[in-house]
Amino acid sequence: MEEQELPPIHITDDDISEANRLSLHCPICAGAVENNVRDAAMRPVVCSKCGTLYHRACWEQSGGKCAILGCECTEYYVYGRNQDPALTITYSDLPSPSVNGRGPGAQTKRLKAQQAREVERLRRPGFWQRLWQWLLDQIQIG
Repeated sequence: MEEQELPPIHITDDDISEANRLSLHCPICAGAVENNVRDAAMRPVVCSKCGTLYHRACWEQSGGKCAILGCECTEYYVYGRNQDPALTITYSDLPSPSVNGRGPGAQTKRLKAQQAREVERLRRPGFWQRLWQWLLDQIQIG
């Protein structure tokens, strides 16, 4: 039986980053990083650059930077929190107040009256329904 030499394995930075993301153990204490913990020091945090999971206390113990060789990132985010920017509302987004401090009374009254007319029209029986009801009433009387 002959020995065959396998082709060399090339490990890229992306491979290392993916392995760190898949690991559920803290690289500092080697303990399991769990999401449902009550202690704030044990809350899971993630390195912003390479995505490695840490306990918050372990991150701070490592000098406030990532312990993965070659990363040296100093920023993290709390695991499970949305990283998208939050919705911001400015004063220019708000409608301008009316001059006298009251709401748009005339327009509101007009729309309410229009709504009441539409509701009444939908409740009122149509021509054919009234005709058939009148005929049934005539038959019952006669």
